Amino acid sequence: MELTIEKLVYGGEGLARTSEGEVIFVPLSAPGDVIEAERMAGRQKPAKASIRQLRSPSAHRVSPACDIFGQCGGCQWQHLSLEAQRDWKQKMVTESLVRLGKLPDVTVAQTLSPATDGWKARNRVQWELVPDAATQSCKLGYHAAESHTVVEFNHCPIIPEPFNQLAQRLRELAQQDPKIAAKRYRVEAFISPDEKMLLVFTGEKNGALYPLAQQLMQDFPALEGVCWVDSQQKDAHPKTIAGQPALQFALSGNQYRVSAGQFFQTSYAGAEVLLQVLDEWLSPSVTSLLDIYAGVGLFSVHRAKRTQRVLAIESSPGAEADALENFALNGITNVAWKTSDARQALRALKEDFEVAIIDPPRGGCQPEVLDWLSEHIEKQLIYVSCNPTTLARDLKHLVAQGWKIDAVQPVDMFPQTYHVETLVNLSR
Repeated sequence: MELTIEKLVYGGEGLARTSEGEVIFVPLSAPGDVIEAERMAGRQKPAKASIRQLRSPSAHRVSPACDIFGQCGGCQWQHLSLEAQRDWKQKMVTESLVRLGKLPDVTVAQTLSPATDGWKARNRVQWELVPDAATQSCKLGYHAAESHTVVEFNHCPIIPEPFNQLAQRLRELAQQDPKIAAKRYRVEAFISPDEKMLLVFTGEKNGALYPLAQQLMQDFPALEGVCWVDSQQKDAHPKTIAGQPALQFALSGNQYRVSAGQFFQTSYAGAEVLLQVLDEWLSPSVTSLLDIYAGVGLFSVHRAKRTQRVLAIESSPGAEADALENFALNGITNVAWKTSDARQALRALKEDFEVAIIDPPRGGCQPEVLDWLSEHIEKQLIYVSCNPTTLARDLKHLVAQGWKIDAVQPVDMFPQTYHVETLVNLSR
C-alpha cells in the first residue's frame, strides 16, 4: 500500500493514514516521505507498517552515520537532520500538552540544543554481553529495536571514542575467556567530561570478572574503576572489583561525585543547558528551595549558594553518600537531605517553601505529590521532565489547582532519538 507520512509521534515513528482513514505508524520514516509500505504482523493499535520502498524521500532525510541503524534499538532518528529532529521534538511536546493535557493555549519554545554536532554526546551507555551459539563464544552489543536480540556494533557514533575502544577490547577479552563468554551481563559504562571512565557489570557471580577487570584497568589508564552488581540478589548494591567505585568531575563551576549505579544527566552539555535555563527562571536570591527527586544533588548544589535554605529529597539510598559528598566538595552547609520516597517524605513535611524543583522519573509524579506542592509551594515550581506524555498529565493536574504555566522549554539532551527533556516554569 502507498502511504504518505504526515508527522512524527512520540515514540519516534511516522504517522500515515490509509485511503480508508486508518492510522498507521511507520518506524524509520520521515515527514513527507511517500512510501510503499507493508503491514506488520500483530494486533497492535495503531497498526504498524514497514517501508518496502521509498518512492519519494522527505526533504528532511539525511544519511545515517551508523551501519546498524535500523537494526539497533538505540537510535530512531539518525535519518533525520538535526534541525528536523529538534523541530519535531518541540511539536511532540506541544501535541502532548494539547491532546493529553488539554492545554491548547500554552506556547512551547523552540528546542534548545547543546553546543554539539549531535554525535559522541552520551556520557553513559549500556551494552549487553551475551553468549553466542553461532560462534560458541559471546557478543557485545545493543538491544535490537523492540527485541531482546543483541545487535553487535563495530563503532557507535553517539558515544565518545573511549567507549568504542573500551567496548572493542572488552569484546576481545570476553571472547578469549569461556568463563566470561558463557554468562550474560549487562554492562554500563560512564565517562566524565575529562574522559575518566567507570564500568559496571550486572549478572551472576563469576570469579573470572576479577582478572578481566584488572586487565581492562591495565589497558585503559583512564578507567577509574570496575564494579559488579549481583543480579540474583534483590536491590543489590555495586561492589568494587577493581579501582574506585565513583567518578569526580567539574560541571558549571561545581564539583560532583557520581558512584556506580547512580543517576546523572546523560549529556554534560545538555545538563549545562538545563542549569542555564534554571538560572534564567529563578530569582538571583531565593529564601527556600525544595528539590524533589534530587539524585546526587545536581540542582541543589547548583543553587544552594544563592538560596538561604534547601531541602533535597531522593528515594535512592545510594545517592545520599554522593550528595553529601557533593555538598562537602563545594563548601555547602545549608542543604538538608532526606532519603525517602517523595510521597512518604511529603506526608510528614509541614513547612512551606518559596520554590520547588522536581525532576521525576519517566512515570511522572504521584497525584499526592502534586497536591502537596499546590498546598505548600508559595511562588514558583519548575518541573523537569523526560517524558512529554506524563508531563502533560501532571501539568493538567497542576493547572486545575491554580498554577499558571509561564514557559515550556524543550532541550535536545538525546540527539538521534525521539527522547526530549522539557523544563516547565509555573507560578502562582
